[in-house]
Amino acid sequence: MLHLERPLVFFDLEATGTDPQEARVVQIGMQRVVPSGDGAALDDTVDVLVDPKQEVPKAVTDLTGLSPDAIRKALPFDAHVDRITPLLRDADLAGYNALAYDLPLLKAEFERSGRPLPGPDDRVVLDPYRLEQVLRPRTLSALYERYTDTPLDGAHDAVRDVEAAGRVLQQQLDEHDLDGTPADLAEHIRGDYLDDQRRLKRDGDAVIVCFGKHDGKTLRELQANHADYFDWMYRTIDDLRPHIDDVLD
Repeated sequence: MLHLERPLVFFDLEATGTDPQEARVVQIGMQRVVPSGDGAALDDTVDVLVDPKQEVPKAVTDLTGLSPDAIRKALPFDAHVDRITPLLRDADLAGYNALAYDLPLLKAEFERSGRPLPGPDDRVVLDPYRLEQVLRPRTLSALYERYTDTPLDGAHDAVRDVEAAGRVLQQQLDEHDLDGTPADLAEHIRGDYLDDQRRLKRDGDAVIVCFGKHDGKTLRELQANHADYFDWMYRTIDDLRPHIDDVLD
């Protein structure tokens, strides 16, 4: 059970892209809960569309189901600041993947509005995504026990680990009703990423760099504005070169 000492705001932001410093918010969702006895009570809810003042990629509207026309008719982020500030002023925050994405994006939008993100100096941010990583470690032993309900004896013996990996894979396929060749499954794992190391990711018509000091920039932006880094990446990372050629052809 969650024991609140002060208000907690659950929040989620839909936006125009995956880089929280460059993206613009198109939807704000917030629920503020406050301490109530031994638990919590809902205090306020915000669900608003936001005009980002830039083109919204079709991939975003397809993913979210938001109407491009409704987004264009919405008020800009500045117009919502006075509505959401009272919710945040004295509250901790919570949101899925909020530490990596939603919180930096919210801070960036407030800064563009000429104001700091309101909140206590000792604010806590609860991220269920990060908590899940702690609660469900991804070692082979942990996965084996999770999928088979039995502990893995002899872990770190090479042959035993090979056998365990095979059993975990089969259990994963059965539990999630997955079917296909190794190539099919590898593509399923890869998702929107172009490479197995997840260094390039497709986002609509753009491809985003997902590593290094230019993390979050598009390939074309990198080629146009950071030519030295682009040339280094193209020359030295052999397995990315075919993807780069295909994207920029």
